[in-house]
Amino acid sequence: MFLNYRTTFYNDQVNEKATRTPSKLIGAEVLGAALDILNHEGPDGFTVRAIAQRANVAPMAIYNHFEGLNGVLEELWIQGFRIFNDALTFHTEDAKKDLYNAALGYRRFALEHRGLYTVMFMRRFRYFLPSDGAIEVAYESFQTFLRNVERSQKAGWFKDAKAIDAAHVMWSACHGFVSLELLGVNFSADPADPDEAFQLLLLTLRDGFR
Repeated sequence: MFLNYRTTFYNDQVNEKATRTPSKLIGAEVLGAALDILNHEGPDGFTVRAIAQRANVAPMAIYNHFEGLNGVLEELWIQGFRIFNDALTFHTEDAKKDLYNAALGYRRFALEHRGLYTVMFMRRFRYFLPSDGAIEVAYESFQTFLRNVERSQKAGWFKDAKAIDAAHVMWSACHGFVSLELLGVNFSADPADPDEAFQLLLLTLRDGFR
């Protein structure tokens, strides 16, 4: 009986190892699973156990590769702001159009990367504090947006406002709009078309600074 138990236990261990994610793929699988949970279930189901189960790895693998949940969040934060920065980066001869496209890029990023946007802007996860390096990556995104505003000033917009103030106002307005959109908040039985409403928001900001 003991021999049979040992044989069964050994076979179970072999089968479990055979179906687990290979070590070299664990990082990517864990991040993919974490994003999948955030995109489809939201942050409430975001736990080490849930991520491990979806990634087909042992929970300890997440601690070994990322030092726990906060390490996963930090990597998502960094990846998110790098993609976000690309979405805000426009530099052509038409500075005004570049700023307009950057604002559209803000919303497009949020809609296409809901899980990342949640980590970056919409949820304070318990005990998670981004490192100085991660904050620097995030800071660069705002600097990219600010440079667009500064170039637009030279082209005739926002002349009576400090560039950093105008950038903060536009950033805050974009964030407020897309946050309500992501949360599905509507205040009318006949809600406005979100694309048209966002364009109206941008035009209102432009005209308001005049």
